[in-house]
Amino acid sequence: MPSCPCPFIIGLFFFPVTESNPVYREGNLASSTRTFLRRTFIKHEFQCLNVPLVGTVAVSDVFDCTLECLSNPFCFSVNLAAFKGAHGKLWCELLSSDKFRNSTEYKGNKSSHHFAIESPCSSSPCQHEATCVTNYRDGSFGCRCGKGFKGEYCAKKHFLPQTKMITHGFLFVSNRSNASQLVTLGLDSKPITVLCQMGDFGCGDGGWTPVMKTDGKKATFHYDSHYWSDKNQYNIPGGRTGFDSQETKLPTYWNTPFSKICLGMKISGQLRFIVINKQANSLHSLIADGTYRATSLGRNKWKKLIGAQGSLQLNCNKEGFNAVGIARIGYVANQQNHCGSCNSRIGFGTRGGSNTCGNVATLSPDNGDRNIKAMGYILVQ
Repeated sequence: MPSCPCPFIIGLFFFPVTESNPVYREGNLASSTRTFLRRTFIKHEFQCLNVPLVGTVAVSDVFDCTLECLSNPFCFSVNLAAFKGAHGKLWCELLSSDKFRNSTEYKGNKSSHHFAIESPCSSSPCQHEATCVTNYRDGSFGCRCGKGFKGEYCAKKHFLPQTKMITHGFLFVSNRSNASQLVTLGLDSKPITVLCQMGDFGCGDGGWTPVMKTDGKKATFHYDSHYWSDKNQYNIPGGRTGFDSQETKLPTYWNTPFSKICLGMKISGQLRFIVINKQANSLHSLIADGTYRATSLGRNKWKKLIGAQGSLQLNCNKEGFNAVGIARIGYVANQQNHCGSCNSRIGFGTRGGSNTCGNVATLSPDNGDRNIKAMGYILVQ
């Protein structure tokens, strides 16, 4: 199957699909005279779109593949194998986005064809390299303007604060700004309002979708807490209040595909952030099963979360998700050349003592003993 890096994803676009009779045709759309809600799929030979998957299935033909997409509310387009395998089946990738929002990830290849739902964005209505975003529920579209442009089609020069329109849980962004704002997402068929973090607050340009906030002084999100493995929410209103001390676990923990994770810690009022480039269908999919999944940021990057007081032992040096059964997300080290008795860590959802988020270090760490409890923030993009 094709494989390449995940793109930047601005928002969440969830809606129920009821149509059951897809049609498809070949070629590029010039001007549409078809009824949009028929869900016409356009075939683009030997092309693929590389975005997070919402599923992979084995099918007999293109009709089976497009039906699978229509039956999945998270599917917006598909990649279909150009040739059948030894078992006589075609692999079908159900994709979490479309080529209009992710044009840089739309590429040629020799192994698959791309099938895109017919869209008003196909006629390139948005100007000045704006991103065209389709509402696949009703066939409408919105233009996400670049800096310095405004208007329905981003045709006018000027910079205005960001405006938003939410239709059936679909977020349209017309002019981006650095102002964080409340948006309503349709998750588990329920509207949930969260504070979308815009601008570069330390993790790169937004928007960033909140997932969790954890207080290192509390046991709510201890390593052994059921909240890491289940799909139960916790204190939904905490998702609206930004970088404060309210703990929360939002449905975005198990519902949101991403290509980047923003991790933040607040210590004595000072906020610091790091970013993990990681593609996944959800944070739940990386953590819930307890399997160790490595990252490669390095100890110095993790110590930046703590600042000048950051301290770790010199050996073991494991980082990632479910690290050594000690940190759900974090970096773990030991004074001995093994990981069986680690006495230092920087992370989120940690075990041992009363510190569940922050930095603990004893027994000859590189910057002195530490027990720094932090307020932790986890966002995805």
